[in-house]
Amino acid sequence: MTARAFVIWITLLLPGRLCAQNVSEVQVAPPTVTVKVGERSGLLATAFDRAGNVIPTVRFIWSSNNVSVARVDNDGTVTGVGGGVAIVEARVGARKGQAAIQVIGAPAAGGQTNAQAQSPARPAEPPGGVDPFAGQPPGTGPAAVLRIEPPTVYLLPSENTRVVPRALKDDGSPAAPVAVTWKSLRPDIASVDQNGVIVALAAGQGTVQVTSSTGLTATAPVVVQPSDIAIQEPSPVALGPNAVDTLHVIVPGQGGRVVSPLTMQWSSADPNVARVSLTGVVTAVAPGKTTLSVSGLLQTKGVDIVVHRTVDLLSVIPTAKAEVPLPIQGTAKFQVQALAADRTLVPEAPIQWTVGDSWLAGFDAATGLLTGKRAGKTTLTAKGPGPGLVVTWQIRVIAAGLKLSATRLGLPLNRRYGLRASFADETGAVIGPATGVTFASDNPQVASVGEDGTVTAAGYGHARITASAPGGKRAAVAVFVQGEIVLASSRSGRLQLYSAERSNLAQLRKVLDDSSTATDPAYSPDGSRIAFVSTRDGQPEIYVMDADGTDVARLTNSPGVDGDPSFTADGQAVVFHSNRTGHRQIFVQAITGSDAIQLTQEPADNSQPSVSPDGESIAFVSSRDGSDDVWLMSRDGSNQHNLTKSQQLKERSPHFLRDGSLAFLLEGKDGGRTVTQVVKMDLATGRMAPVTGTDLVIGDFAVSPAGDLLALVVNVQKNVSRVYIQPVGTGGGGAGGGAPVAIPTTGAEQMVSATFMP
Repeated sequence: MTARAFVIWITLLLPGRLCAQNVSEVQVAPPTVTVKVGERSGLLATAFDRAGNVIPTVRFIWSSNNVSVARVDNDGTVTGVGGGVAIVEARVGARKGQAAIQVIGAPAAGGQTNAQAQSPARPAEPPGGVDPFAGQPPGTGPAAVLRIEPPTVYLLPSENTRVVPRALKDDGSPAAPVAVTWKSLRPDIASVDQNGVIVALAAGQGTVQVTSSTGLTATAPVVVQPSDIAIQEPSPVALGPNAVDTLHVIVPGQGGRVVSPLTMQWSSADPNVARVSLTGVVTAVAPGKTTLSVSGLLQTKGVDIVVHRTVDLLSVIPTAKAEVPLPIQGTAKFQVQALAADRTLVPEAPIQWTVGDSWLAGFDAATGLLTGKRAGKTTLTAKGPGPGLVVTWQIRVIAAGLKLSATRLGLPLNRRYGLRASFADETGAVIGPATGVTFASDNPQVASVGEDGTVTAAGYGHARITASAPGGKRAAVAVFVQGEIVLASSRSGRLQLYSAERSNLAQLRKVLDDSSTATDPAYSPDGSRIAFVSTRDGQPEIYVMDADGTDVARLTNSPGVDGDPSFTADGQAVVFHSNRTGHRQIFVQAITGSDAIQLTQEPADNSQPSVSPDGESIAFVSSRDGSDDVWLMSRDGSNQHNLTKSQQLKERSPHFLRDGSLAFLLEGKDGGRTVTQVVKMDLATGRMAPVTGTDLVIGDFAVSPAGDLLALVVNVQKNVSRVYIQPVGTGGGGAGGGAPVAIPTTGAEQMVSATFMP
């Protein structure tokens, strides 16, 4: 016998065994059947290979798990025996398919159901479990048209579903049910039984047809496409002990339709953690992790299950007691944590978030961010896994504006500033950090800006930085780049204002070209403005300009001499001295106003004011006690008192530092020689420490706000002054600092009155 003949002989001898080895899945249709006691119904078993093709030569072994409820013959015919539910199985080798059989008791003799009473013309059900009226709603009158629902059927190979006929009148309302018969026009692609159960046999497009006893017909396309199934619920599924949930199998490639749960079979890897029914109903048993698997339609998928500890309470941020304002296009952060009875976190516990009106606000559970959309009031609710675990915030979405951490800004060359953007309500109060903001500079050669709002001074001049938030909200800051040190120099023939950097003292730049003399410069706290004294209008008056020397405006206009300007802490006013009343007195005047307020009244000399960083105090020099002393007063001129009280020494040029301490100049006599020294006083303790030595004759000075650098106006010879720059040491007396370095001069150049940018 040849090898080929041997193979043919074996194939003919054992056809059932070879087919059983090729079977990948068995499906039984319909998946559920309801019969009465003594009634019969036919089941159809179909075997499929791994490619989803039908194997037509397979012989099935049928069995029932409860023959006292339902019996099954070798051809798949089920007979109802007694009331209850039985599982009928069709097996080929290790592969099997199942159908659930519900058996109900037969009606009493002569009895009549409600449906029969409503439709007396409806004939009795024929034998064999076929109901030609199945699925049709009650109606009246003759049918004009027949429809199939759903109108189009999508199935995977080996999947089954049931369609139902609809008898309708001309107006679309239900007509009286009609007896129908079913037929498949492509039985090679999909079969249909007389109960309307369609079984997908092969990939392609088929058609089923229903015909009424009155001759009406309807058809529905049946599209059979191989496609992956998926579990609708995202993995992992988190449940609390004893919680119950239902899982669903869908076909993403077919619009996410849900697969009949009776088509699939579920199992649990660890029933001690979570159990699952054949139809996907999950019951959490005890804390832990396991995996559920679902099989059917020639595919197997899995989902992780996490059973967490019981949650007793929720920890929430922010508190839900107060209404939360939320800008349109702005965001607010919310956080909810599930806690066990011992107050430890239960991170696996799911939190369900709900926005009361999603038209007004949207929530991203992954980030915890609520985003405002439109003005109005709504709620945000977080629900934990358990009774009473609910928190609700009242949300007010407002048409907020954008606010920056500065509106004007002065920077020395190469310095950086971190610009912060915030949302503000209708009153201008900051609500919280602004998100989604972009920054741009109209002059990056002067000031560039990074994506995070960091401004970098690149060149001298001014630029405008604009911040733009989603929704069209904008805010801007004016940036002025100028030298850190500004002083008055006569190198152009008369005293004018020049600037320099500490890293390049030899390079002086003229700040502005005044038509007369300009002296006594003073920076505003934000560095964006400079106040100075000019004689351009005939006598010394106070002027204010932008730090780059533009937009010069006269501030004071009095018959007296005005001098020594110093900005208030908010930068909105200038404190200065003036002899307009006969003696020099201290005045304050808003930079946008024309009225000066007199702060000192004594018939003595009061001059050289300096405002504290917090804006609450003003230091000044007064001779009212017979000697030049440093005095303090409140910003409104009250509580004036002598700080230094010394008859032997003179104190001049007070300057507040950023830490609130006060530096000033001491002048005394040592063997007939005038001795000067800069000292620093701790106002809380009254302790003084030297800042410089006594080897230079200092006529005036300025100190950087950080206290690390001095600008000393030194009398180098009679009627000749220079400006020296000296680092400040930490050991007192200039120890640890550096030697004074003179700013280079040309010819008979004079240098006076210096100041530092904040």
